Amino acid sequence: MTTHEKLEQIFHDAFGVEKLTDDMSIDTVEGWDSMAHVALIMTLQKEFNITISPQKAIELTDVASIKQLLGT
Repeated sequence: MTTHEKLEQIFHDAFGVEKLTDDMSIDTVEGWDSMAHVALIMTLQKEFNITISPQKAIELTDVASIKQLLGT
């Protein structure tokens, strides 16, 4: 499974997103609020075996920035 496919699955499970695009953000995805953001960050850390600092987590408000963090 590619990083994009894994991300797409995470977003599908969390928000019901069918097709993931880079321009999706906390402002455009229904249900992506502050509590869902914390859950998303925790899921990213678990699924990709990474640590995301609280400062970085605050900045990850769109798919493009998450992909950049993951190196895709």
